[in-house]
Order: sequence, then C-alpha cells, then structure tokens
Amino acid sequence: MHIQISVPNLLSLTHLFVILTLCASYKENLDDSSKIFTNYNRAAEIEKHCSSYLSLASKLSPDANRGNRIKRELSFTYGDWEQENGHTTLMPFDQSNGFEHSLALKLVSFKVMDTSSIQHFENTVSLGGIMSIGISGQGSYFPTKSSSSFTMRPGLSLLRIAFEGVYLQSNDHENGKEHLMCLLGNTTLPIPEPFNYDWNDMFLDYSLLQDEQILLVLRYPQTFNLTRRSIRGEMRSLHQEGSLAYFDNVHISSQLNRHAVYQFSSESKSRSCDPYPYELDFAAYGANSFNNGSDFCSFLQKVAQRPFYLFGVENFRLLFQYLICEEETDSNNVQSARVSAVLRAFPASMSLDTVKSRTGLSNQTLSAEGSWNSLTGKLCMIGCHGVVDPGLNSKECNYQISFHFPSILSIKQRSLMLGTIHSNSNNDESNIFFPFLHSLRRPTYLKGLGLHNTPYYNYSKVELAAAIKSKNQHSKLFTLFKKLFFKYPTLVDGDDINRLSNKLNVHVNAIRHQSSNKHDRVYMQMEVLSLGTSHQHERKNLFGNPLLNISLHLTLSEGYWDENADSYPFFLEGVYDPLEGDMHLIGCRMFSQGIDCLMEVKVQYPSESIRWLKNPSVEMIITSQRSEEDLQHFKPITLRTQMIQYNEHQQDYEFRKILEGVLRLLISLAGAGIIWSQLIYMNADEDQTPYMSLGTLYILIFGYGAELIRASEIFFESKESASIRTWPYQLQNYQRVLMESMETLTKLLVLASLLLTINQYRKVSDAKNKPNAYGTNKSKPLRRISDASRRYLRIFICICLILSCLGGDLNLRYAFVILPATIVREYIWLTLKMQELFLLPQIFENKLWSNQVKPLRKTYYFGLTFLRLVIFFYDYIRDPVWDPFNNYNDGGGGINNQVGSDLLSFCLIMLSSPLVMIGLAFVVYIQQSWNYLKPRNA
Repeated sequence: MHIQISVPNLLSLTHLFVILTLCASYKENLDDSSKIFTNYNRAAEIEKHCSSYLSLASKLSPDANRGNRIKRELSFTYGDWEQENGHTTLMPFDQSNGFEHSLALKLVSFKVMDTSSIQHFENTVSLGGIMSIGISGQGSYFPTKSSSSFTMRPGLSLLRIAFEGVYLQSNDHENGKEHLMCLLGNTTLPIPEPFNYDWNDMFLDYSLLQDEQILLVLRYPQTFNLTRRSIRGEMRSLHQEGSLAYFDNVHISSQLNRHAVYQFSSESKSRSCDPYPYELDFAAYGANSFNNGSDFCSFLQKVAQRPFYLFGVENFRLLFQYLICEEETDSNNVQSARVSAVLRAFPASMSLDTVKSRTGLSNQTLSAEGSWNSLTGKLCMIGCHGVVDPGLNSKECNYQISFHFPSILSIKQRSLMLGTIHSNSNNDESNIFFPFLHSLRRPTYLKGLGLHNTPYYNYSKVELAAAIKSKNQHSKLFTLFKKLFFKYPTLVDGDDINRLSNKLNVHVNAIRHQSSNKHDRVYMQMEVLSLGTSHQHERKNLFGNPLLNISLHLTLSEGYWDENADSYPFFLEGVYDPLEGDMHLIGCRMFSQGIDCLMEVKVQYPSESIRWLKNPSVEMIITSQRSEEDLQHFKPITLRTQMIQYNEHQQDYEFRKILEGVLRLLISLAGAGIIWSQLIYMNADEDQTPYMSLGTLYILIFGYGAELIRASEIFFESKESASIRTWPYQLQNYQRVLMESMETLTKLLVLASLLLTINQYRKVSDAKNKPNAYGTNKSKPLRRISDASRRYLRIFICICLILSCLGGDLNLRYAFVILPATIVREYIWLTLKMQELFLLPQIFENKLWSNQVKPLRKTYYFGLTFLRLVIFFYDYIRDPVWDPFNNYNDGGGGINNQVGSDLLSFCLIMLSSPLVMIGLAFVVYIQQSWNYLKPRNA
C-alpha cells in the first residue's frame, strides 16, 4: 500500500519524536524540587555565561556572617514577573475552573538555600537557590511539596527551578552599588505537544523536558532608600529561538525585605512638606495630637493594617506595606517622625491576605517617604511610581502624598486618616488627584490606637432622628405596658457609658427577614461610637425620660464572618430610647459619587426581662428616603439577628430550669387536687357516677402512666441544645438537691393523680355494672353501648399505636424491625397528645343521656383543661436554649421531640389546638347545663 506523507507532516512527526526521545532520556534526572542539592560543578558554564558580570565584581570585605546575610536579605517571596512579547510562553495555565487568565497573578519567589565556603571565582561567593514561579488564580498560594518540578491544575501553574551560581558586589556607574547574582538553572520545562494549542496560543497538553540552559540575573541595591529598594531580575533561555526548550525573556520585580536597613533622605524631608496641597475641609476636622513621635508611630502602625477607600474609584482600595516609622526630635525640641512605606492599589474583590503578601513594584504601587511634624499634625510624603531610577529627581518621583489625622468625627466623617495623592507632573493627563480615607472599621479599635485624646463627635442629625421617632411613636398605653413589664438596656446607678455601649454592640449573623433561606445571611457588626445626653440636642419620650444621643458604626459582610472580607460600612446617628429599647437613626453610606445620607434606620433591642424565655435578637429596618426613580433607591431591608451573646446567659438558664421545676410541681399539685375534688363530688352524689365516661378515664390513666415512664421531664421537656446539655452540672449555680427534690415530688404527685384516676375508674365501672345504673328502661342498651364504646376505644388505641409505629411506612418487614425500639416512644407521644382530647369520650356519652345529670364538676373539666392549656402555651412560647458563645449549635437537632407518623401527627396536632380544648370544655358545660334543665320525664 502506497502512503503519501507531506513535508509538513513529516516535520511534525520528527518534532514529536525528538520530544519523546528527550523526555525519556532525561526521565531519570527529574529533580525533586523539595530537596535541593548544590554540587557546584558548573563553574566552567558559569564563567562562560556570567563573564560580563564577573568583571564588575568588587573586592569583598571580610565577613564571617556573609553566608547567613545572603540567605536572609536576598531571598524574596511573591514578586511579580512578566514575559516579553513573543510567541513562546514559559508555562501553560488552565482556567477551566472559572478563573480568567487576565485576572490571574503572576508570582515569583526565590530563596537562597546554600552558600559554599569554596571560592570558585575571585571576589564572589558560590551559592545555590530555588525559584518558584507560577500563575495563580487562587491568591498568593504555592504548594510546598510536589513530586515534579512542574505542577499544573485548574487555577494554578507552578514551575520550580534549581539554580547554581555566584554572588558578587558590583559598582557599575550606570546602576550604582549593587548586590548581584548570576545563576544557571536546572528544571523540567513543560513543552507543548504539536497541534495542541487553544485560541489564546496557550498549549493544552505538554511533555516535560529536562533543561539546564537557563540563565538568571538578579540585582539588589546595596543602599535601601526611597528610590533604591527594588529587586530587578531577568531570566532567559540560553537555547536558540525556535528550539524546543526556548522561552521568551522573563522580567522579575520585587523589593528588599525587612532585614535590610532603610536609610531616610534629608532631601525628601525638606521637599515633601512644602506646600501642602488641597486642604479641602481638613481644617474643619481638627487634628489629633500625639505625645511624641513614638505614639504617632504606634498609632500609624495599627491604623495602616486596614485598607483605605479611594474616592471616585469604587472598586479599588489602597494598602500600606512595609511601613517604617522612626521617632525624631529636632534642635528646637519639636517632636517628629520619619515615615517610609509602599502604597499598593488593588481591586476590592482581591483577598487582603493576598495583597499583603505581594512584593512586586508595578504601576499600581507608590514608594513613599516623608515626615510627620507635631506642630502641623500632618504627614507629608514624596511618592515614586513603580520601579524608579536612582535619585529623587527621577521623573517617577513626582507624586505628593498628604495625610491628615482628624480629631472630630461626625456622621459624614468617620476616618482616623484622610489623605490625597497628587501628581506634580506638567502633563495634564498625569496630573491626577485622588482623595482617600481610612474608614473607621470598628470603634472599639479606638481604645488600642494610642490616641492622646479620644476623637470628639459632632452630632448633626439628632433633631431629625428625634422628629422621626415622634412621628412613629407608639400609643401611651402601649408604652406604659412596656414600661411596666419589660426592661431594656439602660443607664443605672453605678453603670457608666462604656457598660451600656457594650450592651448595645452587636457582633452576630443576621438573616434577611423576608428570606426563608437560612444560608441567606450577613454578618452584622454594629458598635457604638459615641453615647450620652446633650443639652444642645436634648429630647424626651412620652414619660419625660431623656433620649440618649447616639452614633454607631455598622458593617454588613456577606455570608460568614471573615476578617479580610470586604464589608459595607454604614454611619448611623440618632437617638436611643432606654424605655422602649429602640433607636431611630439617620444613616449614611459611601459609594463612588460620595456619601448617601438619605436613609432611615430603626433598631429594636430585645427585652432583658424575658431573656430566660425568648432568645434575645436584634431587629433592624433600613429604609431609603430617595424616590423610587432614583438610582440610589433601594427597597426596605429588614434584618433579624441570631441569638446575641450576653454575659448573664448561664444565670438566665439556671432561672429557667428552676422556674420550670416549680411550674411542673404546681401543675402536678393542682391536677391531683382537681381529681380529688371530683372524687369527693362522686362520693357525695353517687347517682351521677354511672354517667361518667370510662373513655375519658382511659385517656387520663394512659397519660399519667406515660408521664411516669418517659425518661425526660414530666409535662414538657427542656429545650436545650447539645452544647448546653454537656455543661458540667456542678458549674450551674442552682442547688442540685433542690432540683432533684422538686422532680421527685412532682413524680409522686403524678403517681397520686394516677392512683386517684384509677380509683375513679373503679367507682364508675362498678356503678355502670349495677342493674339499676341507668334506670329500668335504658339500662341494658346503654350498658351495651358503654361496653361497645370501651371495646371500640381499645381497638382505636391499638390501631393508633400500630400506625404510629409504622411511621407512615407500609413495609411490614421494616415495621417489625423498628417496632421494639419505637413502641415506647410512640406510645408516650400518642397518649400525651390524646390527653388534650380527654373530654371527647364524655361528650359522646352525654349525647346518649336524657336524664337530668351532671357527671363532671366544673372544677374538674375546666380545671384539667386549664392545666393542659398552661402546658401547651408555655411550650409554644418558649425558645430553645442555645449556647450563645458556640457558633456551631445543633439547631435543635439534639432536642428530642416526640413525633408519630406524619398523618397521625397532623391530625392529633390539629385536634389538640387550644381552641379545640376550650371548645370541648364548653361543649361539656352546655350539655350538662341543658340536660339539667330538661324535665325529668323527657
């Protein structure tokens, strides 16, 4: 068979054959990058490729610690890298998991692993190191271990290269004094398979090819200052362009780490503070005073840990990096400080941890240096854009950065630092001006910032907030009711403002009230910034009590709380009414065009009086005052927090346990007394006894029996989460003896009720069996009806038990398996629910009698109904007892609620509602009253 092979196809097959051959031949030499061994056997190659740099080597001064300093000072992490425009990329990147290639970070780290004591070249130090270079869509994260020098998975490509070479110090007239490393690398490069590229010219499949022809040159300034802080590097392939292992040149950028000693410039100090551009409204905000430069530096270090907001650039933030602040005192004894930092702009969507770890100098960074003066209270700095040429006269160093530290806060001014970035360039396109601010993230941070004076708060919205409260005021009767029965956080004798502020602070997850999805939640942080009365804006509620002026700082973070997550700050100001526990506030929020203060916010705090019964939560309603046509308008937002934390939770829990024990004891005592009164009634008028329903007594006997045999508390179970139930018993401050005594006495009283009811059953059964029990005409048929009703009742109870045990599943084999384990539980649940319908059999039998009888006392049927209603309503209104300090509560899953089959549960729950129970009692009352009014011969 004759096969025609074209020249292009032949070349492609040859290309593939060479790749496979080389890969196979070098397979045994694949290095494990987690273990670096430097053999120092490439001296001849280093001399060949680094000769131009070796000629620049200056004489090294004696230094016994030079090896350790090289490892410490010349290593860097998470710098930037870029490739020259070409067609041969260094590595592929898989963005199939949703990461866009344009948003991925190109990061590079280099670590000096070893230095040699043998000097292979004059005035040099031989060393070895490893570079991790990659593309990451997962932030600044590189795996620490890998079985291969190249790792690729969706969202991450990582290449490790082992280098060997020399370190030297040069004094080039062009670049000045530098530390320089010239290194040769060894790795396995990813080589594209033929015809396997995507439309972005990124190869989809690859083979690993051993490559030892990689040259890396890294330059470090010997002097660390404003314009000489960048690490610059170039990595290039020594292969000819077009060969398999060739790649386009790679440029590397990073900066000296904290082990290098920074040198401030006297020129920057004299230039940076004159003039101070764009005063804006800074003068109206006052200036914070610091005792000395040390206090200022401490303040600056703490505040600069959080990013700044840029006005006009909504989706970007500004972060301080590598902040250096040193205290100074001039000849006139004026306190000052020298400050150096790198300001990095970054997208708001980027992780703050990722931003903090980056070291590359790019077009989104400004290297800044300046001074703070205690007389002016301002920090003025020179800024240099990206990587700059040495010298302050460089064209990149034309930015002036000004900082102000306000001492006055207001609803529109919640910043501890304000500033501007201004370009002094003559080019109009470069003459930019960015005002920026550091929004106060949490007012509690003020305590640890080292401020000499706490910032003063200037109220401006109290009058408006008080007017809104007056317009939405509750009636005086409702307010009086709340005053009498509910207590809210307030100032009491011996308390100070800080104690009340802590009570009003909220740090908890909140659910949108309109949402049924429990996962649709936000993390709410609301802290009091200032609180107190003001004679200038004093307002009072309906009862003449003064309203408290209050300002708060609110942040809402989507989903679970994350310290580094981007949040949405609201600035709130208004009045707090301690009588009703509510706040009426005016709110402001920041957006790209400025600040929106057309918002109303109402906050309702829970009552402290019923925390033992209802889990305390805060409700917030945020309403826009803008018209619906306005783009900034939003629909009302209602948030309800989960259970808030409070220090008295354990005391409330103990009070609830004791109260429930007392309530059980009183119910059992009242029940026994009511049954005893019915027995007395039966003994006083034995003619009424035969007309009492045995079905009613059946239900009560079964109910009291079920109460005695179940393992949990009598009448109603404690609703406790698993974390609460695991608390050590001795840590609960109520007396264990008291609880056990009440529990024992309650069971004895329930047992007494059971015995009394059995005695009732015996009396009624004996009375029904007497020949003249129902009179001469109707005794036999009615007795037969009574006997039949008992048989039907037994059959009904058996059917209910079987259905309950089946749990709605008709698979009999499954039913027989679960029957032994569930019969007791289902029996208890069934009998307890049927207790609430104990009057139903009596109603059926009352329909049969035409005699003038009253078999039940009012005290008996109304009394027992009332006790069932007390149990029902208390169990209904009380909340489960969660642990407020545990973020992983079991959600009630650990609370053993008895349930039967779905259909039976639904029917019994519907029939045992309070209205049904009350209705049954009144039906008995009407029947007995109507029968008693009938003529005897009717």
